[in-house]
Amino acid sequence: MVRYLVTRNKTADGERFGIAVQDGQDMVDSIDDVASTLSQTTELAVFLQENGVAAVHFRDVLEDWLAR
Repeated sequence: MVRYLVTRNKTADGERFGIAVQDGQDMVDSIDDVASTLSQTTELAVFLQENGVAAVHFRDVLEDWLAR
């Protein structure tokens, strides 16, 4: 089962939040710099999880989400 996890990364400019993709016990993909707010990143992770987005489509869906 694919799970989407919010990650927190400290940068010189402050905090950025990302999403990691876990398939079973394996981390299969991640993007460290999705948004500067936890709420926006969490909203996207919940959307991915609730809609059962396959790991292979993660980056495409993320790109579409951010472009809206």
